[in-house]
Amino acid sequence: MLRDSQPTYQLPQPNDLTVAANHEVEQILLFIDNHISRFPSYYSQNQGSDKENWISNLVVRHFNLCNHENGGYLPYEFSKNPPQADSTKETDIGVYINTRNSKPIPIIEFEAKRFSESSNNQEYVYGKRGGIERFKKGEHSGHLKVCGMFAYVQSRTIEEWFSKVNNWLINRSRNNTDALIDWMEGEQLSKVALFKSTEKFTSCHRRKVSNDTISLWHYFIDLTSS
Repeated sequence: MLRDSQPTYQLPQPNDLTVAANHEVEQILLFIDNHISRFPSYYSQNQGSDKENWISNLVVRHFNLCNHENGGYLPYEFSKNPPQADSTKETDIGVYINTRNSKPIPIIEFEAKRFSESSNNQEYVYGKRGGIERFKKGEHSGHLKVCGMFAYVQSRTIEEWFSKVNNWLINRSRNNTDALIDWMEGEQLSKVALFKSTEKFTSCHRRKVSNDTISLWHYFIDLTSS
C-alpha cells in the first residue's frame, strides 16, 4: 500500500519549457552524489578482485541496487561497456533511460581507471588507453557533451592523485605532439564537493576534431581501506 501511494516518476516532455535540456543528466549526477559514499563498503563486502573491470561491475550493480532499494522510481539503468556508434573503444559504464520509447543509447558515460602502485596511472589523462584523451578525441562519447570518470584510489591519497592529474594535464599542454588533439592548462580539474571516502571534481575539454567541448565530472573513490 505504501508503494502504491508513492508518486510515479514522469519523464520530461519535449515541449515542457520548464525542464532544462540536461535535466536527466543532472538527475543522474545527483543520484550518484547521494549514493557514492556507500560504495567503498559495498566493494569491501564483495572484494573478489582489485582489477578495474571487477570494480566497475560492482559500481554498476551498486547504483542499480540503490535505485531498486529506493523503490525504483528513477527510470535509469547503469550498464557495463556501452558500445560506441563511431568507435571500437568502449567506455566502462553507461547510463540509459530505461523506457521503450527512448533510444537505447546512453545519455551519460563514464570511463574508469585505477590509481595504484601497479597501474599506468598517467592513462587517466593520456596514452594508449588515456581516459581524458579518448573523450577529447571523440573516441569516447562523441555524441555527448557531458560525461564522467571514476577513479579507484588503491594507494596514496585522493589529494596526491588530484595533484598528479593536474600536473599531467599541464605537461600535455606544454609538450603536445599530437596534431589531432589540443591540450590546454585551463583543462585542469577543479574541486566541487567532498563526500565520505569520495571527492568530486570537474573539468572542461576542447574536442579539436568536432570543434566543441565536453564537460567531465570526476569521482575519486578512496578504496585504500578495503
